[in-house]
Order: sequence, then C-alpha cells, then structure tokens
Amino acid sequence: MANKQGQNIILTGPPRSGTTLSCFLLNQLSNTIALHEPMNLQLFKSQEQGLEETGRFFTAMRESLLKEGKALSKVKAGAIPSNPFGKADHGKRASTVQKGWIHFDKPLSPDFSLIIKQNAHFTFLLEPLNLLYPVYAIIRNPVSTIASWNTIQAPVSKGNLTVLKGLRPSLYQELEQIPDLLDRQVRLLHELYLPLRLLRKEQIISYESIIESDGAVLDSIVPNQGQIKHALESKNRNALYDDQLRGQITERLLELKGAYLNYYTEEQLKNAV
Repeated sequence: MANKQGQNIILTGPPRSGTTLSCFLLNQLSNTIALHEPMNLQLFKSQEQGLEETGRFFTAMRESLLKEGKALSKVKAGAIPSNPFGKADHGKRASTVQKGWIHFDKPLSPDFSLIIKQNAHFTFLLEPLNLLYPVYAIIRNPVSTIASWNTIQAPVSKGNLTVLKGLRPSLYQELEQIPDLLDRQVRLLHELYLPLRLLRKEQIISYESIIESDGAVLDSIVPNQGQIKHALESKNRNALYDDQLRGQITERLLELKGAYLNYYTEEQLKNAV
C-alpha cells in the first residue's frame, strides 16, 4: 500500500493481541518511530473529533520528533516496553506504563515513518482511517486474547471499553446490559474483529506469525528500513491463563461464532499455541 499523508501509519488490533510488542519491535527499524497509545481518551469524544485529532496528533508528533527528537507515548523507565503489564502479585496484573515524553536517539529524515498504535480508538474508526492512512492490525488467538484480559487490571477485563462512550455509545450500553462477564467479553471481541473485514489480507498480521518469525514479519509495515530479529516466545499458553477458564472461553467463542472465525479456525481456538 502506498503511504498517504506522508509516512503516517495506523496500528491497531484487539487489546492484548501483541500491538505493544509490535511497537517495541518496530522501533528497532531505522528511520521509524512507533508510539504506544499516546493519544488522550478525551480526543475521542466522537468519531468526527477522533478523526480530526488523529491528523493533528500525527502532525504535532512529527514536528516534535524532527525538531527535538521526542514524542508522547506510554513508557516504562523512559522506553516503550514489549509488555505494558507487570507480573501478577496476589491479583490481576497492573499496568506499568505512564504517558510521558520519550526521546529517540536515532537519525530521522523528514519523511520518516511514524506509527501510532491505539487499540479500540482506531479499530472503531477503521473505515475512515483506512481511506487516509496505511492501516495494519495485529490479531491473536481469541482464546488467549480473552484469557489475557482476565489477568489484567483494565476496562477490557470487565468486557467493555470507555472509548466506546464516544465512538459507539449504543454498543457501550448494549455491552453494559449483558449480565455475564464472559458473554460480554466474547461479544466485545466479536465487535473488535468486525471492522477488520475492511482490511486486505496483507494489512492483518497475527501475533503467532510475529512470534514464529522473531518479529521479521513486521518488516512489511515499513519496508527497506532493516530487518527485525528478536528472540520471541509465545505467551498463548501463559501459565497465568487458567485452564478451566480457557475451556469456558473456547465454548463461548464457538457458541457465538463471531467475526474472529474469519481469521482463526475452530480447531485453532481449541488448540491455542
């Protein structure tokens, strides 16, 4: 896909699919910056505002990076981590990142590639964004995705997303009315996959392929800027994911037969690796 609006690139995907890991890896490429959830929730009070603010934010960050070598992002210890959540300690994992300015010590040409990653924010604006920017989505086995949701302290673990109040208020209310947590989570994942139908095959990259290639598959987002090679290990069978819960998640996913089945077979759901 030819880049539009300079070299500004949208990265999205369901939460806990490997999008933060992708930012970490993409920052290893030359002439490339990938920002992890740098935009404020208040910038997405409506679809129109979200679209306008995305364009403004790209412009502001490009200017800041070229002039001062810094940009806004969620960071840990002054860097973008591969995983924004810490280890479980007598409960669910807490976020270890905070939004702040991060300095990048690398040379950038005026047409450098700037990648901004936001999950639901961009997913529910996917149709207009796909007309304006190169868009890529990271997906992960749905069973492991929801299993991960249940190990973290975040709105998605409750089966809803705050950003939907502005972007899809009717969906937010509909999800709130689903009494069972797991049913709510499965429905939310279905809704997060629905917009991905707008994308071509080459715009969708699986977490599993990232792991298998040690990140090299992400080179396609920013070609000719080097090659990613970083030893990776799949977390689809993370010891934190309760086996009984995994079985329940699989059953509910297969009952709903949601949009995620366009990308993962029933067999893959039953044997997430």
